[in-house]
Amino acid sequence: MPIINEQDHDAMTRYTEFVRRAPFTSITQDPGWGEIKNNWEPLHVTLEKDGKITAAMSILMIANEDGEKLAYCSKGPVCDPTDVETIDALVAEAEPALRENNVYVLRMDPEVVYDDALNDTFKQHGYQVRNRNVGMHDTIQPRFNMVMDLKDKSIDDVLMTFRPNTRHDVRHSIKPELTVDSGSSMAEMDRFYALYEAMSHRQGITYRPRDYFDRMVTAFEGTDILRIFVAHSETQDLAGSLAFKYGDKLWYMYGGSINEEPKLLAPYRIQWAMINEAVDAHKDRYDLGGVFALDKSDGLWLFKHGYVREATEYIGEIDKVYDEQAYQKFVNR
Repeated sequence: MPIINEQDHDAMTRYTEFVRRAPFTSITQDPGWGEIKNNWEPLHVTLEKDGKITAAMSILMIANEDGEKLAYCSKGPVCDPTDVETIDALVAEAEPALRENNVYVLRMDPEVVYDDALNDTFKQHGYQVRNRNVGMHDTIQPRFNMVMDLKDKSIDDVLMTFRPNTRHDVRHSIKPELTVDSGSSMAEMDRFYALYEAMSHRQGITYRPRDYFDRMVTAFEGTDILRIFVAHSETQDLAGSLAFKYGDKLWYMYGGSINEEPKLLAPYRIQWAMINEAVDAHKDRYDLGGVFALDKSDGLWLFKHGYVREATEYIGEIDKVYDEQAYQKFVNR
């Protein structure tokens, strides 16, 4: 059963259980992610041996103005990302459905550290790769993430890896006047979204609509995958964050704050709360997300660099192209 029938509850349950327990996995490969991205069409692909799933690929498809589709396997597939032969086999299983859906490119961007030999292997297997040959802003996901190593570390060990100024601010954010609540309900989402929206207005940046976040709550209801954190004083909410606890890491994905009571250092307190949860859950990594420059020109890098001294460079985008003309139009838009 290489292509999973979305209407087959038992097959989808089996697929979801595999993806959630696999050693190489990501929240964006979970079928729940497709429920959040509900304007994309899902496609779930497996390899099996002796009746057991051995590898998987969650694909989301969206059409361009010409009716041709981008197929995106975000942070996937669910297998050893250095095992190019297994990736080839997954792609081969998916290809009939991709061609039937008029897909012009299947894009993958596995979370594996950049390596010249692996990069060459993908090219030798017929993929087009986009990493050091394109700009920092030219990929769907940032190629550089600030990822904290938590493996076999106590929370005190982790604190000592921070830069001195960040360590000072984290310590001073731990005070009785500042409390962090956490959960995964609509009530916590109400509080988070108010902070996220306020920050977006203040900074003049675009932001996602509320129903996008509501779908996160619904998609992962009854699990501890979605984690919402809100730091507040005695009188008001000051900072919020949204993270996913999945696989071997906790991934900080969205944040928001107001400028009130700055001496309480709420953004530092909320980072500390998420790091503590990751350590308590015995996760190997805490992912602060991507950056688009490796210097002070990027405000995100400037803040995250206090927690993680060196960015992790990923392999980038691995593209299987089916229509070169449509693909060139896409990458050169």
